[in-house]
Amino acid sequence: MPKTIMKRFTVLSLALLAIVLGACSQQQESSSKHTGTAHAEPAKTEKIKNNIKLSKSTGVVRNKVSFTVNQLEPNQPYQLKWTEVEGRYKLKDAHQFIGADYAVKEKQILQGKSDENGGWRGSFTVPVGFGGDHTIYVTSGNKKIGQANFYVNPSFSISPKSGAVGSEITIKAEGIGWGTYESNWQLTYDNKFTGMLSAVSTNGTAEAKIRAAGPFGKHTLTIWHGYLGFPYVNHQQAPNSYLPVPSFTFNVTDGKPEAKDHVESVPEAADGGAKMAKLKQQPGVNVTLDKRAGTVGEPVQLKASGLPKDKDIDLIWNTIAGSRITKAGFSKKTAKLATVHTDSNGALSASFKVPNDLGGIPHLIELKLGGKSYGQAYLRVLPSIVDISPKSGPVGTNIKITINGGGWTEFDNAYYLTYDNAYVGYMCAFNSQGTVTFTVKAFGEKGYHLIDLYPGIYKGKQKQPDIYDIPQLTYLKDHPGSAMPAIRLGFTVE
Repeated sequence: MPKTIMKRFTVLSLALLAIVLGACSQQQESSSKHTGTAHAEPAKTEKIKNNIKLSKSTGVVRNKVSFTVNQLEPNQPYQLKWTEVEGRYKLKDAHQFIGADYAVKEKQILQGKSDENGGWRGSFTVPVGFGGDHTIYVTSGNKKIGQANFYVNPSFSISPKSGAVGSEITIKAEGIGWGTYESNWQLTYDNKFTGMLSAVSTNGTAEAKIRAAGPFGKHTLTIWHGYLGFPYVNHQQAPNSYLPVPSFTFNVTDGKPEAKDHVESVPEAADGGAKMAKLKQQPGVNVTLDKRAGTVGEPVQLKASGLPKDKDIDLIWNTIAGSRITKAGFSKKTAKLATVHTDSNGALSASFKVPNDLGGIPHLIELKLGGKSYGQAYLRVLPSIVDISPKSGPVGTNIKITINGGGWTEFDNAYYLTYDNAYVGYMCAFNSQGTVTFTVKAFGEKGYHLIDLYPGIYKGKQKQPDIYDIPQLTYLKDHPGSAMPAIRLGFTVE
């Protein structure tokens, strides 16, 4: 390269370097002005102290726990706060089950004042709620000063402890945890798997109901835990071996069996049940039914006002038909219940019977004229016993059972069968439009034997813990979506 060109290149390079360095200097200066300081030390956050001492670190709900706190400002007000958990079931579109959902919050359980030495002594009662780990904070307003941990163990009980075959046994639990490995519990009756206990929407408190079964004498009820849906038998060697596996004894007495076939009363749906779409009425239209639910064939009275005067109104029943198994899937279907003529004031009154259709969530009834919907109402089909025959016979007898009002959603699509508290299997109602027919073979010693149908959760998005295709014994208050009752039947082995 010629010297003149080399010289010019060197000068140009130095000029460019000066420009770059100047730009960097200006950028640093600008940045320094923006932040206030170019080399500011990171802000120091005050650590929460471990200055709370508890008289014990584990216990059950309602236990009294004493505490001492030190390193506080003298003669100042302070609060004791407890982390609590709120549980609910998440559903989608009123028929899909997503899973259990939990939120951790803080609540104040005590307030007091430090002494002249900056100490605070007192006691609190373990709140009723979910079990597992809970953090206790001592706070001053919204500022957390200190913390400690308390673990709530679950506790279980049964009542009564004796009774004739068919007697109702209530299993109660408090302090059931919300974590994957602490929320799923299973019951066995004489080492036969019966079903699961849950407490998602009931604040860690569970209530399950079964019936006494078996020959006269003592029978064993054991409550296990297992996140895969069934009892984890070598629980002593599990990572959560700290969880209890309680057993209880029930004495079946020589009394007259409780032998009435019946569908139980409608229980409470968890979280108030599936949220149905809001009913749409044309301005001035009012539609009422004399009942919100009924069994197949039960009479229903409908009244409406504010409709077009002197017109024929079609009462349209909305339902779902199909299944989750075939490629065709399922879709909405409609049927005409009746055509009713309005009077000169635009009012009508109509009677019809509950259709033989799917149970579970309610069906929409529409009042239509010329394809336009003027009013709507909801009616639910309740489960009912159609037939069980024969009622007695030798071992091996085929017992044929038919029920109406089975559901179609992911949380009421199936009923789950137990025979003498032993889980047999499940039955689906969707493909048969709510009517379920099945056969059970008679088994056992001479005497009365139990045939029970429980609600459960068919499928969903939740993967762990596994709660699917299992009798949900806590259906009374913790069954998601729809309030499905248990069905109680029986057979006498001769």
